[in-house]
Amino acid sequence: MNKINILGHELNVTFNMAVEIEYEEMSGKPFDLESMNTQKATMQLCYASMKIANNKVPFTFEQMNGKLSFSETADLKNKVIEAMNEWLVIPTVMADNEQEQPAGEEEKNA
Repeated sequence: MNKINILGHELNVTFNMAVEIEYEEMSGKPFDLESMNTQKATMQLCYASMKIANNKVPFTFEQMNGKLSFSETADLKNKVIEAMNEWLVIPTVMADNEQEQPAGEEEKNA
């Protein structure tokens, strides 16, 4: 998880399927990277990322949007993008590991 300081609070930022589901609950729309074309959608995803990664976020979505500075907003978006990239690389790493395993080894390791 990535840590970030937002509105005077140190919070974790993550990205996984739970974040996608939380985003869907907040926005009422299915998660789709192509739908991240508005500031509201992007910030909902960022808030969902913090909400899933922490036991409690000490401010609401509305409070966050009203109080975040430009630099905090940019840092938050960058941290969520980093977490998203880490999450999306997992299948590629797993596929690479499977290709490195010698033929016939998959039965031994099952």
